[in-house]
Amino acid sequence: MNTTPLHGHTALFGVYGMLGIGLLLTCMKRLANPACWDDRLLKWAFCSLNGGLAAMALTTLLPIGVLQGIASASEGYWYARSPEFIHQPIIHTLVWLRMVGDIIFGLGALALAGFMAKLALGQRKFNANNIAMDE
Repeated sequence: MNTTPLHGHTALFGVYGMLGIGLLLTCMKRLANPACWDDRLLKWAFCSLNGGLAAMALTTLLPIGVLQGIASASEGYWYARSPEFIHQPIIHTLVWLRMVGDIIFGLGALALAGFMAKLALGQRKFNANNIAMDE
């Protein structure tokens, strides 16, 4: 049933994904020069990753799971997993609605990658300037 991927997406990324990103950023904060650290892209990344995950869960995974639960209670589990149920127009619409959350989530991933690239390039430029000044 679709409540399983709902739990998987929200629990796996919502807990372990965010913990991993937090660990990454904690390490980078300690390694990077404070002059190169700029939080603006991180704010976008945080909001987009969480907003995209919430949009995926609330516009597709939860509604389909609820519909499957209702169908399972009234018709039987076999029907809730059958092609007749899965290929209904409402299910197709809900699946396509997930694209909105996926795009928002993807933008958050790009913002995080952009932050890391900007941090690495700024750090490299800072180190190059300091080496030139020391010589």
